[in-house]
Amino acid sequence: MRAAGGVMGQARDGFGTGVGVLLPVAPLGPAPPPSITPGEGQAADGQQDSAVEHHNSTAALDALDATGRAELDAAGASASGGRGNMESIIAAAVADVQALGLSTNTPEGKRALIAAIKTRLEETRGTVQTGAAEAGTHAASANANAAGYGDVAGLTRPAGMGANPLGAMPMSGGMPMGGGGMPGFGAPLSGLSGLTAPFTQAAKLTGSNGSPAAKLASAAIPGLDTSGPGKASERGLQQYTKLMNRAISNAFPEIEEIGGWRQDALKWHPDGLALDVMIPNWDTAEGRALGDRVVNFLIRNQKPLGLDHIIWRQQMIQPDGSSSRMDDQGNATQNHYDHVHVASLGGGY
Repeated sequence: MRAAGGVMGQARDGFGTGVGVLLPVAPLGPAPPPSITPGEGQAADGQQDSAVEHHNSTAALDALDATGRAELDAAGASASGGRGNMESIIAAAVADVQALGLSTNTPEGKRALIAAIKTRLEETRGTVQTGAAEAGTHAASANANAAGYGDVAGLTRPAGMGANPLGAMPMSGGMPMGGGGMPGFGAPLSGLSGLTAPFTQAAKLTGSNGSPAAKLASAAIPGLDTSGPGKASERGLQQYTKLMNRAISNAFPEIEEIGGWRQDALKWHPDGLALDVMIPNWDTAEGRALGDRVVNFLIRNQKPLGLDHIIWRQQMIQPDGSSSRMDDQGNATQNHYDHVHVASLGGGY
C-alpha cells in the first residue's frame, strides 16, 4: 500500500507544483513599414535594404513571440491538467482504501483492495505516459521556436552547408516539389527531445482510436478536421498521408497547393508516403512564419497523423523535434525553403 501510494505521489509531483512563473512580455506590436529613403545611388540603396531587413526581422520576431507565448500557455495547461488528474486518482485510491479497509480481514476483501489499487496504478501509468508524450510535443515546438530566433538574422540568406545525416541522400533533379527543414532547429533546446526517448514511433501509434483507414472513414480525430478532400490529389496516397493532406488543408486555408504522389528516386512520394506543402511567399517573414506553424502543427499532432519526418528549410526534423542540417542542394526548392516536405508512416492503401 505504501509503495503504491509512493508511486502515485511521485507521479503527481512529476507534473510540478501547479504554480508557474509568468514572465512579463512586452509585445513588439505590428512591424512598421520600411521607411522610404530619398535619393539614389549605392548609399540610398543600402539604407533602403537595411530598412527592409529590419522590417522583416521585426515581423518575424513578433510572430515568434506570439508562438512562444502560446506554447508556454499550452505547456502550463498540460502540466496543470496532469497534476489535476493525479490528484483525482490519489483521492480515488484513498476512498478505495477507506471503503474496503474493514473487509481486508477476509481473502475476498484483500483481493478487492488489491484489484482497486491495481486499477489506480494503471490510471497513474496512463496519465504519466500521456504527460510524457505531451511534454515531448511541447519541447519540440519550443525547440522550433527557439531556433527561429537564432535564424532571424539570416532570413534573406538561405545559404549554408552542413553534413547530411542520411549520407549521400539524392535529391531528384527537376522535382516540382520537395521537402523542407529549419536552420538551427534542434540546437537551442535539443536536450528536451530526450523527454520522448522511451516512446518509439510505433508505440506512439498504439492506443489511437482504430486503424488509419477507420479514422479516415470516420473523419473524427479530436482536435483535427480531416474531412476531405485535401489540396493534394489522394491518388496513390497511403492512409496516414491522406489524413495529413486533409488536416493540413483544413488547418491552413491560406495554403493553395500540396503535392502528393509522383515518381522520384526515393521511396517517399512513389510509395504514397509524402506530401509537399507549398508555402506562399516563402521568402518573406510571413511565409517563414507560416511554414514554422505547419511544422509545429505536425509535431503537435504526430500521433494521430502518423508522422515519420519533416523537412523544412534544409533541416531534417524528427517527430521528437530533434533535427540535423542537410547538404546544400543548390536552390530553394531542392533545399526545401519554398515548401514543407512531410512523410507519414503509411498505414496501407
